[in-house]
Amino acid sequence: MLELRQVRKHYSTAAGPLEVLRGIDLRLDKGQSASIVGPSGCGKSTLLNLIGGLDKPDEGAVWVEGRDLSTMNEEALADFRNRFVGFVFQQHHLLPQCTVLENVLLPALACGRLREEPSALQRRAMELLDQVGLADRAGELPGRLSGGQRQRAAVARALLLRPVLLLADEPTGSLDEQTAVSVINLLDEVHRLYGLTLIVVTHSALLAARMQRRFVLSGGLLSEQTQDPVR
Repeated sequence: MLELRQVRKHYSTAAGPLEVLRGIDLRLDKGQSASIVGPSGCGKSTLLNLIGGLDKPDEGAVWVEGRDLSTMNEEALADFRNRFVGFVFQQHHLLPQCTVLENVLLPALACGRLREEPSALQRRAMELLDQVGLADRAGELPGRLSGGQRQRAAVARALLLRPVLLLADEPTGSLDEQTAVSVINLLDEVHRLYGLTLIVVTHSALLAARMQRRFVLSGGLLSEQTQDPVR
């Protein structure tokens, strides 16, 4: 379902090229969950962006659902992201002027599907809000929600178009411990319920341990940990 083959990525700096990823190999089967941990600045978010088609590698290939993302143009990548990938970030990125329901519907608006099937998508959005415990807050603005509730709305938004791959970049990084646990439980629940392939970049040992496979990114290289998961 997901395969990275000798992926390399560097950035230009005043001191010369900085190689962030030095030849990453990774293979995940459909429906698996994985965590990626490592020190700040080691390239975890860069790796996630390559997997999600937000960036391209300098060398190597990224295959998702039989598609080589490294060969796609920007239009094809945008279509791929919309059809196959859901994103959850550390900051929820909800639009403050839109209601919670409108925020969840944004991915469908961006690709024009909301005009084609408004009733079905609104039902889908409300079902997701109910699942994340926010059905009664659908008409409110994000500013009236707690941090954990806003992140739950972001998870609902990521699931709207039924992605096969869910990518979460530090989804609990800005939350207190109790709220973080509730979001961890939610990610675990949606992974099991929808059979998604889930990849989480995190500094949270608790979140990392809840994933089926656990990887460490260090020195530009990815290695897998083999300890049993904590559940």
